[in-house]
Formats: sequence, C-alpha cells, structure tokens
Amino acid sequence: MCSVSMTTYLHNVAKWTAGIVLATGCAASQAANFTVSPVRVELSAAHPSIALTVRNESADEPVVVQLRTAAWSQDANDDIYTQTTDLLAAPPIFTIPAGASQVIRIGLRRPPTAGQEISYRLYLREVPAAPKPGFAGVQIALEMSLPVFIKPKGASAPILHWQAAPEPASDGTLKLVVRNDGTAHAQVANLALSAAGNDRPVATHGQFAYILPGQSRQLTFTSSSGSTPPAAAGLHLTGYSDAGDIDSNVAPGDR
Repeated sequence: MCSVSMTTYLHNVAKWTAGIVLATGCAASQAANFTVSPVRVELSAAHPSIALTVRNESADEPVVVQLRTAAWSQDANDDIYTQTTDLLAAPPIFTIPAGASQVIRIGLRRPPTAGQEISYRLYLREVPAAPKPGFAGVQIALEMSLPVFIKPKGASAPILHWQAAPEPASDGTLKLVVRNDGTAHAQVANLALSAAGNDRPVATHGQFAYILPGQSRQLTFTSSSGSTPPAAAGLHLTGYSDAGDIDSNVAPGDR
C-alpha cells in the first residue's frame, strides 16, 4: 500500500482540474492533448526562475501552445485576473511535435519587495490548427491555468480563521467564512463539519479552494446525512491544506 503527502494530493487535484475544455455539443470534435509539470510555480529572490516541461501526448499531431500571465487577486468570493508584465514566460508561443516535449521558463522581471506572498496565474492555451479537409465538427481548444506564487524575503505562512456565515442558509446547506490573516496563500480541501464529540461529518465541502493573504472566502457545505444543523457555529472543522492539517472549532458569525 502506498501513501502520498497531502501537498502531493493537492498538487494532483490541481493537475486534474487544470484543463478547461472550450466546446459545444457536437457529433465530432478535434483537439490536442498536452500536459505540464510541475503544476504549481513558486518563485523568490533566491529562486527567481523555474523550468516547466510541456509534453504533447498526441502520437500523431503537433500542438501549438501560447503562454500568457495574469496577476491574481481576490475580492470577497471572486477571483480577479488582470494583465501583468511582472513575469517573463518564454517562449511565448511554440510548436511541440507529436510525442515530444518543450521546456519553458517562468521568471521574475524584478526582485520581490512585498512583505507578503504575491499571486499570479500562468495560462497555456492551445492554438488550434486549421481543420482537416472534410472535418465538419467543432474544434476544441485546451487551456491550462497554473498558480504562480512569489514568496517574500522573510518567512511567510497562512493564518486561517473560520466562522459561521452571518446569515443562516435557507437551502439546507451550511456556509462558513474563512479569513486568511497570514502572509501566504492556503489551499484547502476535503473539509468536514462534525458535532462536538462525534467524528461523523454532518456536512462536507469536497472541492479545493484558495484563500490568498488578507482575503476571505465563503464556502458552502452540503449535508452528509440528509439533515443539516441550522448553523455551523459550535461545530468542529477538519480538513487538509498545503500548509498542514485543519483542526478548528467554528466561531459564531458577526452580524
């Protein structure tokens, strides 16, 4: 029996969900298939650049890939992406023959100066080739989005605080607000709420979520047993993050 660390698990989750397929229903489709490793980038003053490998998994078709970067911030429950020139991504566009690989480099254009971690996104988008003669379906363009974190000069870590949402949900779910008062992001997954003295979850949040430094997010938990407590306050929260296990009591929400 093999085991993996939670960090490895979260990296794999990110890899499984990185590809976004843009298509509509059709009788036939045409698309390339490429993978990227690693699936998360961390840069710092000591390590201002990193190499990633993009592999064309197709056995008979080349793929053209274009790179772009975006600054990543959060506002309440929304992720916000804006154009940026802070990062260098090279080569900006390239062709990978069938079954071959391409090394790309992501680097800082200037040393980090902020007192907390800064977040970006790296996008790798397929540039579809011209359709083959007689093709009558819809082409599918693959796009991957990878997180890029710029570490500050000093030590950094997330500090998460969990509390019930100010207003109870009316749809049978439980809502929690998590606030990150630390200087680094947290990626959380496999969250479960249970009553005091009972390990059986009453509600769970199975998806993973990022909480950037200085930001808050509201997470929705679904019932595990068909009956949901009226409020999350007083329940016990467990789960995982890329900064360590989560084991916390849920505080009452501010009204």
